[in-house]
Amino acid sequence: MTHPRSWLLSVFVIGVTILSITALHLMTPMERVTLHQIYQRLYYIPIIAAAFRYGLRGGLLAALFASIAYLPHVAIEWHHTQFEYALNQYAEIVLFNFIGVVTGILGDRNRKERERTEQTSEELQRAYAELRQTFEQLLQAERLASFGELSAGIVHEVRNPLGSIKGAVEIIEDELPENSPRREFAEIAKREVDRLDRLVKEFLNFARPPQLEKSETDLNLLVRSVSLLIEQRAVSQGVTIENHLEDNLPPVVIDAEQIKQILLNLAINALQIMPNGGRLFFRTLRTDGKLTVEVEDEGGGIDPVVVARIFDPFFTTKEKGVGLGLSVAYKIAAQHGGTLAVTNSNLGAIFKLTLPYN
Repeated sequence: MTHPRSWLLSVFVIGVTILSITALHLMTPMERVTLHQIYQRLYYIPIIAAAFRYGLRGGLLAALFASIAYLPHVAIEWHHTQFEYALNQYAEIVLFNFIGVVTGILGDRNRKERERTEQTSEELQRAYAELRQTFEQLLQAERLASFGELSAGIVHEVRNPLGSIKGAVEIIEDELPENSPRREFAEIAKREVDRLDRLVKEFLNFARPPQLEKSETDLNLLVRSVSLLIEQRAVSQGVTIENHLEDNLPPVVIDAEQIKQILLNLAINALQIMPNGGRLFFRTLRTDGKLTVEVEDEGGGIDPVVVARIFDPFFTTKEKGVGLGLSVAYKIAAQHGGTLAVTNSNLGAIFKLTLPYN
């Protein structure tokens, strides 16, 4: 799109050029026929420039302006003294307009072709971006699948010994006197065993997620329920929750509890990076046969290095985090035939959960 100031400048230059050529005609004696012939050819330069820059309309207007500027000189100076030469100049004026029309048509075609090329280039860029995103999602899914198989075997081998260790610690604890300082070590051992057991359960949920129990669900209602669940914690941190939900969304067939778990996980993560207050946004929208839930925070965004690995198993930026929450969420979204992605905005991070609907 041409900037208004640039458009005015180019029109001014074309107009001044035509007037300057006319001035040369007026200042040159009539006997210098050769110079006049050169000057009249100079009119084609601004006409062709206007035609290629502004198309048929620009070429025709420039030709008409050149005709108007040159015609009085021909009629006054040449018509009565050299009538045959004047007829040639009239023919030249007609040629101005013919050239303006022809080059204007070519200019319009050239502009349309350029616009078509730019549009094709933009479409190719979008297709490349979508292809790259799809490839990354497939790569992520493959990594998760491989890790899931490995985790399933490890969990099976570790869980049974943990039960035996806890039982042995309890037996030892029972044999210790109530006032024995060694009972403290037994308590520590039991707590650590319980922590390992919880960690193993998380691995198991990741490796073998429960079967989906799908039913028709109102996505807006589900988002509101998650918003209510975290409302008290948000208020205690000075965080304002804003729901921007699109009306009349069609029902989506999902496992409501698992999708709620994804949204709750995203919301809690958002609250954790806004300990001193801010805003938490929930949005729902419908695009291209899909429903999307966006969870956006004002936490300042995520480092691009972290974004590239944020859904990888065991990757975490938290001191006591396991790094499986977002991996499990990603896997649940994939089980539903959807996607989970993250981008940065001017405010913070936006997690987008997209689900298909019929």
